[in-house]
Amino acid sequence: IEPTETESRETLEAFANALRGIAQEARTNPELLRRAPHQLPVNRVDDVKAAREPNVRWTPSQVPVSNTSG
Repeated sequence: IEPTETESRETLEAFANALRGIAQEARTNPELLRRAPHQLPVNRVDDVKAAREPNVRWTPSQVPVSNTSG
């Protein structure tokens, strides 16, 4: 990890502290990290299923209504 020159010392220290916390969690509760991420709409992506059954078609949730009057 190589930060840019514009990062402040405080930002770098906060990032280092976060990495230390993650390392501590990995030592004490490795299963917690194996199931990460926890607070996203999609948890861990199944790479094998995505490779075997690719879904590359986008389906809109709502079809836009075109204004043809005029």
